[in-house]
Amino acid sequence: MKVGILGNGQLGQMLETSITDLKDIEVSLYDLRAHTDEALEAFIASVDILSYETENIPAHIVTLLEPHADKLYPGLNALKTFQNRLLEKNALRNAGIATAEFRAVNSLEDVHTAVQELGLPIVMKTTTEGYDGKGQFVLRTPDDAAPAWNSIGNRELIAEAFVPFERETSVIASRDRDGNIVVFPMTENVHHEGILRYSLYPAPALSQEKAEQAERYIRQLAESLDYVGTITLELFDTEDGLVGNEVAPRVHNSGHWSIEGTEASQFRNHMLAITGKSLGATEPKFASVAMLNVIGEETPAEKAEGIDNAYRHSYGKEARPARKLGHVTVTGSTDAERDATITELNALMPEGIWPPKQ
Repeated sequence: MKVGILGNGQLGQMLETSITDLKDIEVSLYDLRAHTDEALEAFIASVDILSYETENIPAHIVTLLEPHADKLYPGLNALKTFQNRLLEKNALRNAGIATAEFRAVNSLEDVHTAVQELGLPIVMKTTTEGYDGKGQFVLRTPDDAAPAWNSIGNRELIAEAFVPFERETSVIASRDRDGNIVVFPMTENVHHEGILRYSLYPAPALSQEKAEQAERYIRQLAESLDYVGTITLELFDTEDGLVGNEVAPRVHNSGHWSIEGTEASQFRNHMLAITGKSLGATEPKFASVAMLNVIGEETPAEKAEGIDNAYRHSYGKEARPARKLGHVTVTGSTDAERDATITELNALMPEGIWPPKQ
């Protein structure tokens, strides 16, 4: 069986390496940056199953995928839904998941209307593309309306009411072709300037009620879309419960810890799901695990190579500011053991975000 992955970045590469022991599956990666229609058609014809490492696939390429929808996992419905933040919010609500109040914005007048209806502050985002804080603008006063529109407008936007959250979390699941679902443990995710810097398992002080709510939410979401593959639901943790933020119809940065940290990683389970094989277990192999992103330069990550409970992953990318160049997984038999190693590696993170504020 030959699987084709649209995208040959780090996610595509980790999907490929997650099943090197399965000799009946061959994986081929397609470079979306070097796309031609002819090359894509030849690539599709050469594989039995198609998947993708990113939902940010240009519309004209998505059109070319439509005649081959029967071998695309996750399916076209999921891909198109989560390419657009308005469709995404509606999908979350249709699945019974709480979200922020939101409005579509197509003009400066719409921005003013959103301010009046949603109150301040509000978060304005482009409905398509935009990640790691890109394509976003926070409005704190009515005078921010014009700067927001001038900065990211002249295209479809979504205005979201601000959610007073205590922290950001995520839950990841994999669903196979028969509808079986396995759910990974939740993580707490800490961002800086819109970029994920580290994820912690277990999410500190997570109540059983919220853990069950997150699992219920992601099961409802996957089932509502007849989803096949790995899916990620980012959640705001609030005083009143969990609120859906964004969805990634793919493996996700906050789940990289699963490579060393769980019996089967998010990558392996994605590949098992789309190829019709049985899903692997998601039980943690360690009491405590963290994932630290390597951003901008790799030198601080070199220290991990001399630490027994740290595992360095380099993506082989050219260094530049704010670029994800790799990650380091830290494991521990206790939170204290894990956290002591994170402290040794704190040069990977901006000052002030580690240790967590109590």
